[in-house]
Amino acid sequence: MKSLFCALALVAATLAQAQTAPPPSMPSSPAVTATPIDPAARPVAAPASPTASKAQGAMTCPTPQQYGAVAVTGVRAYEPHDAGEEMHEVSLRDGIVVTVNDIATLLAREQCSPRQKKIVLFLDGRPLADIRPYPPSNPIANTLNFVLNRTEKSRDVWTHLLGKPEWGPRVMPVSVGIEDEHPIASRFSIAMRVIPPGWFAAWTSLFAVLAVSFLLLARRSDVLRDPGPAPAPGARKPYSLARTQGAVWFGLILAGYLFIGMITGDYATTITPTVLGLMGISAGTVIGSSLIDQPPGVPVTPNPAISRGWLADILSDSHGVNFHRFQMASWTLVLGIVFIQQVYRNLAMPDFDVTLLGLMGISSGTYLGLKSTSESRR
Repeated sequence: MKSLFCALALVAATLAQAQTAPPPSMPSSPAVTATPIDPAARPVAAPASPTASKAQGAMTCPTPQQYGAVAVTGVRAYEPHDAGEEMHEVSLRDGIVVTVNDIATLLAREQCSPRQKKIVLFLDGRPLADIRPYPPSNPIANTLNFVLNRTEKSRDVWTHLLGKPEWGPRVMPVSVGIEDEHPIASRFSIAMRVIPPGWFAAWTSLFAVLAVSFLLLARRSDVLRDPGPAPAPGARKPYSLARTQGAVWFGLILAGYLFIGMITGDYATTITPTVLGLMGISAGTVIGSSLIDQPPGVPVTPNPAISRGWLADILSDSHGVNFHRFQMASWTLVLGIVFIQQVYRNLAMPDFDVTLLGLMGISSGTYLGLKSTSESRR
């Protein structure tokens, strides 16, 4: 009985254990238990290097007070093609070194400017938009290097700086700043020589030789006289108004071309449509006058006219002084003076209006028309 009693007790215990056990479940991944982090064990960011700190500071936009404190502390001129040799005066194609007290703030202002405007050079308070620091600025020495070059974009500014040239140097205030903004404070200036002595001597000598040679030819030959046979021995043919006009415009255009190129260094874009128009009108007048004086296939006049002096010859014919000759000579003189004034003031060939060129063409056409109808062959 005792054995039976023990067996029943064992069965009862097994059933009780089966009722209290949890139901079986599918195997799952082990649960992740969050471990509290010790504040002392948190990673600490490494301190930024000095170079990284400077770069981050350079990208920080300066305040108006910080930018207003930037100023020019020195200016000097140098020769870019002669190992940076310093000079007392500067000319086109020379270099200028501008030193500022805080170039980092200036560079940061450049980075923060609208539409990424660049640092440019200011001369006489006017920005030269296409002259940028080159070689790149030196942040250690706080210097900016600029090479003075004249381009189409800065033509108007250079006209202001170089127009009405004088032999002596011009003193010009120098500064730098952001394009389309005011320049930074500066008390420094530099002497700029507008007329380069070397080129002036070379081109003036060449033009003087050409002018003297032409005047000698005009006096001793028939280069400016009417076509046709020579008159009686010891006499000369009259001077031609048309050839004189052509010679005047040729001389003015050549002198203007050399003068502009000597100062600006621009020999490629100097000739304008106005210049071509003036040369075309004068050349057409010379050709038309020659055909009227000596038509092809017409016998030569047996008694040609005799010269009475340059001024009398160009203003008169066999009947005396003529209005159409005086009109053509007057317009040539007036427009020649305007041409010289424009070249000297603007350092560019004048751009005459089409109406003004048409007026000169009408004057030349009137001269040729009346010459062919009212003037008798001399």
